[in-house]
Amino acid sequence: MSMKIKQICLLALLTISACAPQQVNAITDYNAGVSDLVRFAFGDAPDMIKVAQCESGTRQFTSDGSLVRGGTKKNYVGIFQIDELIHRTSALNHGIDIYTASGNIAYARRLYDANGTAPWKGCLGSTPVIPKPTTGTSSGPITINMNIGMVNSQVLILQQTLNKLGFTVAASGPGSPGNETTMFGALTREAVKKFQCAKGIVCSGNESTTGFGRVGPTTRSFLAK
Repeated sequence: MSMKIKQICLLALLTISACAPQQVNAITDYNAGVSDLVRFAFGDAPDMIKVAQCESGTRQFTSDGSLVRGGTKKNYVGIFQIDELIHRTSALNHGIDIYTASGNIAYARRLYDANGTAPWKGCLGSTPVIPKPTTGTSSGPITINMNIGMVNSQVLILQQTLNKLGFTVAASGPGSPGNETTMFGALTREAVKKFQCAKGIVCSGNESTTGFGRVGPTTRSFLAK
């Protein structure tokens, strides 16, 4: 077949293709990347990755792009099925949109840092629920090493010390001045990192490699000064 004939045939095929009804096979994945976001946000809390799967199949949206809703009144929304009637105003006050995937995850993180897995205990069966932090006052030196996930009375001392020194754990709510808790969550870890960096203890790496974000002997000694 000559080149000219090939060109004519190709032109004919393109014309037929352009005129023929088109069938769209691609399906929009409205939840692309959601699982990765959940794993990133809760790398320290694998139970919450299970919660996301249990509550919504780790989905913020249905196959047609509408918001995943649950409950008899359809007021539980998104990946972590957050009750919009209870939490919508609080979320907005913190600049969080629970109707987006990132916002739903961010607010779930706040709930987890404040209450552990208690809000989702129906999903975890016999899995132990992290105790709800308690507030109050405590005193004395910090005598134990601490890292994220711990619930201990000395975490309360740690948070109070960090807040007093200006390395605020939280601006409001659990962990804020006067509302310190016994739970070492992500907010406490961030405050510890700021303290360590400011004092020249460590400013890179992570808990397991350099101790960044973990309260060990050196950090304890600086906190006691």
